[in-house]
Amino acid sequence: MMQPIQQVTRKKLGNGVNLTCVTTPKFKRAVLRAGLLLPLGGPDAALRACLPQVLRRGTAKLPDLRAIGGALDELYGARIESAVRKEGESLCIGFLSDCIDEAYAPGADGLTAKVIRLLADLLYDPYLQDGVFCPDYTAGEREGLIDLIAAQKNDPRSWAPKRLTELMCENEPYGQSALGTIEQARKITENKLYAAYRRALDEAQIELFYCGALPPDAVEALFAATPLVQRRDGPLYQPQTGIAAQPAGAPREVIEEEQVTQGKLSLGFRTGGHCLTGGDPAAYWMFQTIFGGSTSSKLFLNVRERKSLCYYASAQFISPKGIMMVNSGIENKDFETARDEILRQLDACRAGDITDAEIDAARKTLTTNWRAMLDDPLTLERYWLGQAAAGTLVTPEERIAQVAAVTRGDIVAAAQATALDTVYFMKGAAQ
Repeated sequence: MMQPIQQVTRKKLGNGVNLTCVTTPKFKRAVLRAGLLLPLGGPDAALRACLPQVLRRGTAKLPDLRAIGGALDELYGARIESAVRKEGESLCIGFLSDCIDEAYAPGADGLTAKVIRLLADLLYDPYLQDGVFCPDYTAGEREGLIDLIAAQKNDPRSWAPKRLTELMCENEPYGQSALGTIEQARKITENKLYAAYRRALDEAQIELFYCGALPPDAVEALFAATPLVQRRDGPLYQPQTGIAAQPAGAPREVIEEEQVTQGKLSLGFRTGGHCLTGGDPAAYWMFQTIFGGSTSSKLFLNVRERKSLCYYASAQFISPKGIMMVNSGIENKDFETARDEILRQLDACRAGDITDAEIDAARKTLTTNWRAMLDDPLTLERYWLGQAAAGTLVTPEERIAQVAAVTRGDIVAAAQATALDTVYFMKGAAQ
């Protein structure tokens, strides 16, 4: 097993407050996160999606964007961005920051503490008017959220898998959007938003993150000196994601016409229970990569290149949820032929029609991807948030070792466990 080049520690700092530290001298910039983990969907969905945007507009001490921008300039050009993310069947809202690692900036002692304090102020000491959020800020961000939700359909390539997810998981929280609905967003007011904010603080699991050169104990002390680590009583949200190993019934086929010039074909599969927290995820990553996860995959070489049935075709293993999706762009006339050829390539994997070269290429692709992750602190932040939401603590180095141990039989078994759930075709009405 390759030796870790980063020290990863995870510690509970209080009731429902966790800190993940990736300690490494490798990067010149440190990355920090303060996030709230909450249930995905529900009546507060749009309110929670709007929250970080309004909170980012000002604090009690820095009441507008100009003041916040000036403070960040004084912190050696630190950056803080709001974040709304779907992690399995959890929603993460909060703030992500990166700044010069004070270990590499002369005279920057205390920089990390100041950035953490600003993160805490954004979350716990917002700018208020008459005890609620600023009406102007709320109205502006409400309209921005409505536009963002509506704009999702403007990108058919990303909208088709979103629509497939809605259909495939319509009775599961995973089928809900992280942004909520336009109808929910239109009802946002400063009073409703502030009430949702208080509920979120009372209920959320708080996930803190640091990647940089400071030792974990020092980082813990910096966070502990802020309201981010305060006493909280009562029941708190426990992140969890339901895994359906098999489809609930026979495969469904849904065709919808949209004003697009290129049809979008998406297929959703259940993985037989292979997921981030169960089964053999390493074997499934290998199968997914051989099937459609790289330019040497069966979908790319056969469906796209040799048969010219699509403009693109790829498979994605959504490991937190235990599902796999194939997404492709096709001509309307090729719908049935492309669908059948995609399934035929899956059958080839199930039958063990996999070459040593395909296995070697998949192993190399996955290893390269995980090693590249070790070189990007922002990618590491996203990776460890996913691990936190799933309740796991598996390092990229360990994933590389797991993939190295996967056998041909493991790959074939993963393919055989795969079952078609839903076919979604966005038919190009403009063709």
